[in-house]
Order: sequence, then structure tokens, then C-alpha cells
Amino acid sequence: MDWRRLPLYQALIASDSGSRRDDLLAGAITAILLIPQGMAYAMLAGLPPQLGLYASILPPAVYALFGSSRALAVGPVAVAALMVAHALHAYADGESQEWMNGALILAAETGLVLLLMRVLRLGTLVQFISHPVLSGFTSGAAILIIVSQLKHLTGLSISANAPLATLGAVAEQLPASNSATLLFGGTAIVLLLAARTPLISLLCRSGLAPRTASLVSRMAPLAVVLLATALAAWTDAAERHGLAIVGAIPAGLPRPSLDFLQASGWLELAPSAALIALVGYVESISVAKVLAARRKQKVDPNQELTALAVSNLAAAAVGSMPVAGGFSRSVVNFEAGAQTQLAGIVTALLVALVALFFTGWFQHLPHAVLAAIIVVAVAQLIDTDTARHIFAYDRGDGLTLLATLFGVLAFGIDVGLIMGIALALALFLRRTSEPHMAVVGRVPGTEHFRNIERHQVDCLDQILMLRIDENLYFANISTVENFIEAQLNLRPETRYVLLVMSAVNFIDSSAEEQLELLEESLRAREIELHLSEVKGPVMDRLSKTRLGSELSLRIHLSSHLAMQDLSARLAADTHEQS
Repeated sequence: MDWRRLPLYQALIASDSGSRRDDLLAGAITAILLIPQGMAYAMLAGLPPQLGLYASILPPAVYALFGSSRALAVGPVAVAALMVAHALHAYADGESQEWMNGALILAAETGLVLLLMRVLRLGTLVQFISHPVLSGFTSGAAILIIVSQLKHLTGLSISANAPLATLGAVAEQLPASNSATLLFGGTAIVLLLAARTPLISLLCRSGLAPRTASLVSRMAPLAVVLLATALAAWTDAAERHGLAIVGAIPAGLPRPSLDFLQASGWLELAPSAALIALVGYVESISVAKVLAARRKQKVDPNQELTALAVSNLAAAAVGSMPVAGGFSRSVVNFEAGAQTQLAGIVTALLVALVALFFTGWFQHLPHAVLAAIIVVAVAQLIDTDTARHIFAYDRGDGLTLLATLFGVLAFGIDVGLIMGIALALALFLRRTSEPHMAVVGRVPGTEHFRNIERHQVDCLDQILMLRIDENLYFANISTVENFIEAQLNLRPETRYVLLVMSAVNFIDSSAEEQLELLEESLRAREIELHLSEVKGPVMDRLSKTRLGSELSLRIHLSSHLAMQDLSARLAADTHEQS
């Protein structure tokens, strides 16, 4: 391998010593956020907390070598963790070893799916997930995550998985909640929320620069974790008050192993892994592009597939869980001043130090505090502003968003996402199968042609001039024909039909065949079919067909020239008849 071709090497040789200092600071601050988040998301996936630390060591370092984004922070993420838990419920049925093996299989298969996407250059596949679908999916997943953490915030034993059933069980058993758990979880939520805008405002009024105040507030999760752990240990809350705690966390680094390759369930978990790969890639590339645009940098979608693929394969090799680029961590990394991917390596080294020497500090860490970190982090994913904007702009897209959200809540994240994608594609087919078409005329004194229903224009009774504002394919060509026929019935004097093709970028074989039949039908009625403003790629295809040969002298460069020619022919015919 030529190391000089790696994105990290290219970024380092283009940076200076000041950038190195910025990377060290950004890596340290991101590690402070990643340590509690990693353990929390491992708990969300139903895994031991150390696996969240393991997923925050080798995978970020591997991504730093291969990733094209200089600010993306890779590690465990909330939505992927929830998808892992959802996939393993049926697979492992509560068996801890099978659950662990399933998580490793999912990480490996996620990496393989991403690698296959890279080989096939499917970086643009994310375009099939529209923004309304993605917004509805993330909002629905966030609600599921929040509901799933209620049992950890209340100390109740709840076996229900469906959100409504879980809420009902919580409401019914709330009087039996563990008071210590409620106290630790509720206080943690309040402190984490206060560490945002209120703390930043307080620090700014105290004289700190806004950027410094923002970075200090990012340390709040780790501070809350350490304070809660110390308080739980000092009060012996686990023994005296029944507070659920993490317990002993094995110290040391993960040992690479491929024993999970012999486990069963690869085919069973493959569909879930494919969805985890797709969602993880969409989340990662979206964040990477936004952050890169702020500094006028570029992100290579296919290189990101490679980087995320090897990161997930590395996660499987060290016994961890699927990883992706996290939104909150990446923003922190960016705002902390990360200039190159070196910041990710610094983060990985610091998390490794914690895993080696400081896991004992977290033995008395309450589950309720980890749940509070999860709840506060994912609450940002519930995007009501986007939902209002989408509904105001397009009701169909708004319904797609709602259908995806309720699909996730009612049927699960896998089915909900597939429902959203299917509905968005169905909506697209419906829209394109009923294309906008307009009878157009000349704006007086110009060479411009506009819709007769929107503008004052000049028209000739013998010329039906239609503009088609959509590509022509099997699903809409009949609608186009019906529209032409309806207009001809309204204009019995028509001698020429002129189709303005300025908005047509593609004509499939079914539409071409129907256009040929249309031309024959019109000719039988002594009406000539003409085309104008046909684009080059469309013309290239038509030139190979009988329709193209038939219309070779009736395809005009512009609508203005077409109207000049047809008007002259009408004038000549009138002169001959007179």
C-alpha cells in the first residue's frame, strides 16, 4: 500500500504545526464526550459498556487513515445502536453470548455491505432516501430510543418493546419506581440540559469567549458521569437503595479475534446489517458534507464507503459493535478546531488510556445517568421545525415524513424505513406519471412562449403548441397522449401539433413507440407532428429510430424558429387558396 495516497497523509503534509495543536485539543475534547456516549450507546444496544469503549478505539483510528472528512468523528451512534438491539432481539432471545456474537456479525456484515457498495460505486445510493424519509426516520428512532430508556430512568422492570405498551407499563407502575434511580436520572437530565445554552450564557457573562464557553459545556457529560459515579459510590446507593449500576468493567484493550466467524446467524442478520450500513452511511456522509462545506473542503462519497467499511470490519475484529459518524461528536470535533484526521487518532488514544487504566472509575456509574445521556443526546433528533417546513412546502412529502415516523413507531425501525423509501418512490412515480403540461403561446413582441393560462400571449388556431415538463417514459406517455387528444378536441382547426421538449431529458423505449403511433394517428387525420428544442442526448436516441427519421425535417432548433416556419406555411397555404 502506498501510504502517500491515504487522505490522512495528504492532509498532514498540507497542514502546519498550528494544525497539530488544534488536532490535539479537538481530539481530547471529543474523547471527553465519546467516553460516556460510547458506554451509553453500548447499553442502548444491549451490550456491556466496555464494548462502547472498544468501538471508540480502533474504528476511529482506522477511519482517520482512510476517511476523506477531516472532522467526522466515528464511533457508536444512537440510531445504529437501537437497530442493533432491534435486530438481536429475535436472534439472541436474551442469551448473552449469542447477543455478543450477533453484534460482531452485524459489525462485520455492515463493513462487508459498505465494501460492496464501494466496489459497485454506489455512493449515490443515499439519494434514494429523501429528506422527508430521513427526517421521519430519525425522529421516530429518537422517540423509540427515549421510550426504551424509561425503564433505566425509573428503575422499573418493563418487558414490553412496543412504545405504546412501554408507556402504558410505565404509567401503571410509576408509583413503584425506584426513588434513587429517579433522582440520579432526573438530576442528570437537568444538568445536561443546563450545560447547553444556560451554562454557555453564564460562562460568556463571566468573561469567556463564546467558542471557549461552548467547548467547556461539551465536557458536561463526562463531568456528570464522574460526579454521579462518585456520589453513588459514597452513598453506597446500589446496596442501600437498589440503584442499578454498571458494575466492574474489565480493564485493558480489546484483543482481536475472529472466533465469531464460526457463529450461526449470518444470513438471518444480513438484512438488518444492510439497513444499518445504509443508515450509518447516510448519517455519516450528511454530517461530513455539511462540515466540509463550512471550510470549503471536499468529501469523496466513495472514499467514505471505504473508510466506514474498514472501520466496521475493525470493530468486528476487536469484539465491538457497528460504528458510524456521529452528529454531535463530529460537530464538537469541528468546533474544537480539528484540522485533519489526526484528531480522530488522538481521540482513539485517549479512550484507549481510559480502557487501560481508568475503567475502575466507572464501576459505580448508575444506569440512569447513561440513560439520561442517551435521552438528552437523541432528543435533538426530533426535528419538528423540518416537519413544519416540509408540510408547508409539500403536503405529499409531509405525509411521507409522518408515514415513516409512525411506521418506525408501529412496526419497527427496519420496516418503517423501508415503508418510507417505498412511499417516497411511489409518490415520485405518481408525480411523474401525471406530468405538468401546458398549451403555450408567444408573449407579444418577444421570442418567448408561456402558458396561456398564466400569461397574455398570442396563439394561432391552426397550431397547437404544447410544452411537456417531464421526461417521457412508460408511466406517463398515455397521460401525455390523452392531454393532446383533449386539446385537439377543443381545437378542431388544428393542422400542426408542436411539442416543446425543452424540459425532456429522457425518452424511454415505451414512450418512443407511443410517440411513433401518435405521429401515425395524427398523420391519418392530416395533422403534422413537430418537435422543438430537443436536447442532444434525446436527439441522439431518436436519430436511431424510425420516428426520428420520419420527423427529421420537423425537429426545430427553437420554438421561435418552429413558429416562424409553421406560420409561413399557413400563410402560403392561405395565399394559394385565395
